[in-house]
Amino acid sequence: MAVPLTLVTGPANSGKAEVVLGAVRGHLAHGRDPWLVVPRLADSDAYLRELSADGVAMGVRVVRFGTLMDEAVRRAGVSARALGVLGRERVIAAAASTAEREPSASFLAATADLFAELRSRRVAPARFQQAVNAWSDADPAARGVDQLARLYGRYDERLKRLGLTDAEQRAVMALDELRRRPAAWGATPVLFYGFDDLTPLQLDAIETFAVVLDVDVVVSLTYEPGRAALAGRAASVESLRPRAREHRECAPRIEHYAPGAGAALSHLERSLFEDGTRRVDADGAVRLLEGGGPRAELELVATEVRRLLDEGMAAEEVAVVSREAPRGGDLIEDVFAKAGVPIALERRASFAGSAIGRALLGLLRCVPDAEGKVVGELGDLLAWLRCPGLLKGAPDTASLADRLELWARQRGIRGAAEARAAWEERNWPLEAIDRLHEAQRAGPPALLQRVDRELFALYRLPRRDAAAILDVRDRDEARALAAARRALSELRELARVERALAPASAAELADVLERAELYVGERPRAGAVAVLDPLALRARRVRALFLTGMTEGSFPARPGGRGLLSEDQRRGLAVASGLMLGEAQDSLAAERYLLYALVSRPQELLVLSWHLTDDEGEPVSRSLFVDDVCDLFDARLGEQVERRRLGALDVVPVAVERPAAPPAAAALRDERLLEQLRERIWSASAIESYIECPVRWFVQRLLDPELLEPEPEPFARGGVAHAALNDTLEGLRERTGSARVRPGNLELARELLGASLEHREAQRALSVSPERRLAGGRRLRAELERYLQHAANAEDLLEVEHLELGFGFSGEDDRGEASELGPLDLGDGLRLRGRIDRVDRGPAGEAVVIDYKASKAPPRARWIKDGRLQVALYMRAVEQLLGAPVVAGLYQPLSGKDLRARGAVDGDSAIGLDAVGTDVIDPDEFSALVDDAVREARSAVARARRGELTPRPESCSGGYGCAYPTICRCER
Repeated sequence: MAVPLTLVTGPANSGKAEVVLGAVRGHLAHGRDPWLVVPRLADSDAYLRELSADGVAMGVRVVRFGTLMDEAVRRAGVSARALGVLGRERVIAAAASTAEREPSASFLAATADLFAELRSRRVAPARFQQAVNAWSDADPAARGVDQLARLYGRYDERLKRLGLTDAEQRAVMALDELRRRPAAWGATPVLFYGFDDLTPLQLDAIETFAVVLDVDVVVSLTYEPGRAALAGRAASVESLRPRAREHRECAPRIEHYAPGAGAALSHLERSLFEDGTRRVDADGAVRLLEGGGPRAELELVATEVRRLLDEGMAAEEVAVVSREAPRGGDLIEDVFAKAGVPIALERRASFAGSAIGRALLGLLRCVPDAEGKVVGELGDLLAWLRCPGLLKGAPDTASLADRLELWARQRGIRGAAEARAAWEERNWPLEAIDRLHEAQRAGPPALLQRVDRELFALYRLPRRDAAAILDVRDRDEARALAAARRALSELRELARVERALAPASAAELADVLERAELYVGERPRAGAVAVLDPLALRARRVRALFLTGMTEGSFPARPGGRGLLSEDQRRGLAVASGLMLGEAQDSLAAERYLLYALVSRPQELLVLSWHLTDDEGEPVSRSLFVDDVCDLFDARLGEQVERRRLGALDVVPVAVERPAAPPAAAALRDERLLEQLRERIWSASAIESYIECPVRWFVQRLLDPELLEPEPEPFARGGVAHAALNDTLEGLRERTGSARVRPGNLELARELLGASLEHREAQRALSVSPERRLAGGRRLRAELERYLQHAANAEDLLEVEHLELGFGFSGEDDRGEASELGPLDLGDGLRLRGRIDRVDRGPAGEAVVIDYKASKAPPRARWIKDGRLQVALYMRAVEQLLGAPVVAGLYQPLSGKDLRARGAVDGDSAIGLDAVGTDVIDPDEFSALVDDAVREARSAVARARRGELTPRPESCSGGYGCAYPTICRCER
């Protein structure tokens, strides 16, 4: 029997929308207020605008399917309260929890999806258990699914006991009630448009309205018999066709395309995935872009979009489709902003990604549990303290959180409890944590109410005493506030019906709220290019469409599973029990349809783009869908691919590869800074740093940022070793009159070393890790005792005269110690300061300069080439400032297999040094070495005074690559 169901089918661009909107106008003309059901909220806005343009928007409701079901519930008089997504997962968790373990978040989400599907298909727990039992009897390998069936039963029983339902069950209840009382709905017509396919619940609703309620129903689906691209939509069409009173098949039309592009784009729509099609000229209506990586691809796209806008195309007439848009979008926003292209990108985000989300979750994790344990870390406390407006008002509060982080990180403090104690010792009590702790002790309802108040207070903080209009970021924060308050409201309702369903602690509540989701960003608007996920471009056409990310695994997407029950399990269940849980899914057919739907949207230009490597540099393959498109056009389309290499810095895309240019020399231009450099007293280590890499020198020596991490262990180890050796030798001088280590005072030296290490390690921790600190201390003591043994066995004629000899420090140096020696004048205005580890004297007053090294000493042959100038410059300092003839400059390793000092020794000296033979050189070469070092130092300082900052990644960081790639734009 024919029912008042009109089925409208046809390919894309065949006028189906006109038929549906014509039906809407017809109902309005007869005094009926129809409901137009569309897939997405953005679709409803588009159709309302179209109807408004015809002056017929009054009276029609344009809604999503969920809103239609809410209205069915209201008219049917169903009073049962429905769980939201969060509430359903909490009930499932309570039903699934065991003494051994709690269910994971991923398991809860997958189980919720399965139960929603079962409810939509009207599969009761008893029927599902019966089917699983029959299947298990026939196939013992399927017995594991029995746990899901029992869980479904416990879930259903708990909902009945609590007087609750889930959304799908309530919708089915409403449809059943309307079947019993058709008059409850009335004669309101219902029209479905824009759906790619129909779910079982949607098909159930269509049957209820059209067959039982005798309501006029119009269903429009994109379908054409025999088309490969549309084969995946045949099941829904064929299920509706026998019941339809009228089936209107719309023919393809070409007038939707722009002049000059219609031939190519229409050919693409009519021929995609069809065999034996002819090739035509793309005529510029279809173009291809290839990027070396994801950023390079987007830069190509942004450049082309910018060109279209400059040529006069309105931004809202351009759309960019990306599968990454719903999950991220940061890269997209960055690239398009740099290209000067305004975009509207709305994407799904978590509550934790918002400012108030980070702050609230951090605050909750700082609350002690019932046993007094705090699960939060330093970052949690800082996230709360840094909430906009929280520290505003008191003097100098803007940097308090930064100071706390600096103090804590330098000491390796990671826990929120320790960080809170440090804060309260320096500032004021953090009473919000105590308020939440008190509420937690009072129980879940009190905790949820207190959290709701704290949440709203966090949102108000930066906006108090202001009436500003919300910008995009403020709207996102408002959405985060609304999402969290909805979640808290749902949890309060659960706590009202059963206390155990609500989180019992603040930390548990944080874990629940962290998963709350919301949409952020902007919906498509005038003046902005719409960046959309593939499913969002259904309600409108655009002049130009950029389809990005055309790589294998992305488009087409890899076949995914179907939740907790795989295709094989569903098939086995159907064979054994007769219970059908949907037809087998053909993921490739679905992806083909999606591509077909997308390429039919542009009126003037279609651009396909892809990249050759992923974010990790691994190669990826171009989608075969690109080949399917290219097969429809002549060879010139594939030959005219525009390419952009990975990491390209130029603004204009390149069609061919060009060798990378060396990094350009940057320069400091501020005259005040250059004047300071001209007046600066340099240290040898600063000169060495500049030679290694001027940019690293600039960051570390001029900007001098405080480290946010504990002192690097090698630095702490070297500092403690130097100080302990100095203490040991000074102690020997005080006790014996000589700082020289000899066999007779070796035991005393060891005692002095042990006492000094204990004292120095207490002042300067070798590591923030107690285990590493203990092991590192033992290792350092063993190495220094080994060095003392080596020094005692030396047979040279030297006596230690100076330890930690400072020069060039005015007043007090960086250690608070006075320096009697002035700076060393090296000529050309270069003045040097420094601290020489040790200066030994021979019998005739000759001097030996010694600099300690933690491990291997740099070979003399590379001193000038590698810019290792310190010992050579110190040799000149001793000559000029002490008036002593220098006969050797040595680096003394404190660890390693060979403890012999290495460097340069004047071959005419007779002090008996146990020197390596290659280190002994003739006097002229010895003198020239120092002169060359001074000359190299003067040259480096002259370049620095001119402000030259040419990056040197080949020598930066000891040859391990660029230390600051984001500043230099150099590869590591």
